Amino acid sequence: MIDLIKLKEYTKDMSVLYVEDDKIIRAEIHDYLIRFFSVVDLADDGKDGLEKYRKIKYDLIISDIEMPNMDGIEMSKSILKEVPYQSIIIISAYNDSEYLLELINSGIEYYVLKPVNTKLLLKVIYRIFETKHNDKIIQLHNESIKEQNIILEKNLKEKSEIIEQHVYKDNLTGIDNLYAFMNNIKEYSQNKSNFTVLMLLDIDNLKNINDLYGTDAGNKVLVGFSELLKIFAQDKSYKIFRLNSDQFALLDQVAYIDTEKYEIEFVEIQKQIKAFKVYLSEADKELNVNATIGMSLGQEYSLEHADMALNNAKYNHKTYAVYNTQLDNTEEMQLAIKWQHKIINALENNSIVPVFQPIVDNKGIIVKYEALMRIEEIEDGKEKLFLPEDFLEIAIKSKYYDSISSMMIHKVLDCIQTNEHTFSINLTFSDIKNKTFMETIHKRIVKEKIGNRLIVEIIENENIKDYPLLTESLKKFRQLGVKIAIDDFGSSYANFIHIMEIFPEYVKIDGTLIKNVDTDPRSFILTKAITNFCHELGIKVIAEYVHSENIYEILKKMEVDQYQGFYFSEPLRNI
Repeated sequence: MIDLIKLKEYTKDMSVLYVEDDKIIRAEIHDYLIRFFSVVDLADDGKDGLEKYRKIKYDLIISDIEMPNMDGIEMSKSILKEVPYQSIIIISAYNDSEYLLELINSGIEYYVLKPVNTKLLLKVIYRIFETKHNDKIIQLHNESIKEQNIILEKNLKEKSEIIEQHVYKDNLTGIDNLYAFMNNIKEYSQNKSNFTVLMLLDIDNLKNINDLYGTDAGNKVLVGFSELLKIFAQDKSYKIFRLNSDQFALLDQVAYIDTEKYEIEFVEIQKQIKAFKVYLSEADKELNVNATIGMSLGQEYSLEHADMALNNAKYNHKTYAVYNTQLDNTEEMQLAIKWQHKIINALENNSIVPVFQPIVDNKGIIVKYEALMRIEEIEDGKEKLFLPEDFLEIAIKSKYYDSISSMMIHKVLDCIQTNEHTFSINLTFSDIKNKTFMETIHKRIVKEKIGNRLIVEIIENENIKDYPLLTESLKKFRQLGVKIAIDDFGSSYANFIHIMEIFPEYVKIDGTLIKNVDTDPRSFILTKAITNFCHELGIKVIAEYVHSENIYEILKKMEVDQYQGFYFSEPLRNI
C-alpha cells in the first residue's frame, strides 16, 4: 500500500522529465504527474529529452523506448554516461528479451509495460523517492557527525559533551532527538529476531497554543509533556525521543510481545495524557493538553506502521490507533493463540508434514515434485491438512518458524532416500541466514549423496538485502550437485537483476500471472517476456498454477519448459 501523503512529501520539491512522442499519452501522464511533482517537463523524443536534461538535471526521467530522432534507450545511455546514478523509468509496449537485456546492461533498473498502469507506475516512483528520502536523512546525519568529528579533534572532551547535547539531545526538553531516534530505529530494524514496540505521540493543536498564547507557552507544553513521558517510562524499558516540533516517540525492543503488558501500559499512558494540564502564568489559566497516539508492534517497518496508525487515528478523529494487531480485538488475538497452540502441538507430535505436487514437461510426464508444508491433524479418525496461509504468519511472529521449517525439510530429505524421484524444497532468506540449520542440511546431502536429486527454491523477494550471503550459500549447494530455482517470480516487483545475481537453473513464474494468462494481456506479455529472457540466458522456466487445458496450451506455445498446477494434480500426501 502506497502512502500518498508521504509520496507527496518526498516529491514536492522534485522535478521530472517525461519523454513520449504520443501527444495524447504525454498530456495524460503529465496531468497525472503534476499532482506529485513541483516541476513536470515534457519532451517529444530522445534528442529533445537529452537537450533538456543537459540544461536542467531532473530528479527523475520517465521515457518511452521507440521515438523518432533518438529512442529512449539511447537517450538513457547518454544520460547515464554523464550522471551514472540518474533515476530512469522506461515505459514501453515491448517485452522482447533483447530489450530487457539491453536495459539491464545499460544500468536501467526500472521498467513498466504499456498500457501504463498508473498504480504500478506510482509504486515504482514511490520506491525510488522513498530510497532518495532515506538516503538524504542518512546523508544529513553523516554530514552532521563529520562536522562534529572535525571539532572533536580540537577538544575531544569538550566536544563530546557538545555532541551529546546538540546532536543527539533536544535543546528544549533535554531528551534524545530525531538523530538519536534514527540511530536506534536503524539498529533495531537490523535485529530481525526481536520485536520493536513504537508509540508516536502528537500533541494536539500545538500551533493554536503558540498562536494564542505565544511560543513560550508552547514551550511549557512541550517541556511538561516530555516530563510526563519520563514519569511514565521511569520503571519501564522505553527510550524517549522528541522527533519534531509537536511529536514524541516511545521506543522499545523485546524478545516477544506480551499483549497483556502492553495493553495495560497503553491504557496507563492514555490516562496520564488525559489528566495532563499546564498552568500558563501569562494567561493565569490552566490548559488541558491532549495528544494522539499511533502504535506498532512488529519485526519490520515499525516507523512506517506507527506513522500509518497515527494518521489513521487523526483521520478518524480518534485518540489512538494500533497498526495491525489491535489490542482490543479479542477475536483476532484468540485466533492467533489458537494457531500458536496448533503449531506447538504439531511440533510435539511430529505433525509438520510434506505433501508433493507433480511438475510435468510439455508432454505431461512427471519430471519432479515440489514439497509443500502442511500441518496434519487427525479428527475422528480422519486426516486433516492445514495450508501455510493458515499458520505461517503466526509461526513467524511466535518464533516457531525455524522449528517447523527444520522438521519439514528433514522429512523431505528422508523421503528422497526412499525413492528415485527429484524433489524441490522452498527455503526462505530466514532459513539461509540460519547457519546451524544450513550446516546440518549440507552434511545430510553429502552423507546421503542426494544432491543430484534436490532443487532449492528461493522466493523472489525485493526485501533480500544481503545478496553476498545468499549467493555464497547457493554456491555451497551447487558444489553438492543441488540445482537452484527462483520461486514466485513476478509476484510483486519482478526484479530481473535478481536473476543475473543468482543465475538459477530454473525460474518459476508466479501463479498470479499464470492464472490470468488467457484473459489478461499484461499477464500474457509479462509471462512471455520472462520466458524469453530466461531462455536467452539458458534458464528453464516453470509455470505454476496451471489450472486449465487452455492455459496449458498457451504456455506450451510460449515454449515454457515445465508445468505445475491442479490441471495435472493436487498435492499428494504419498507418492
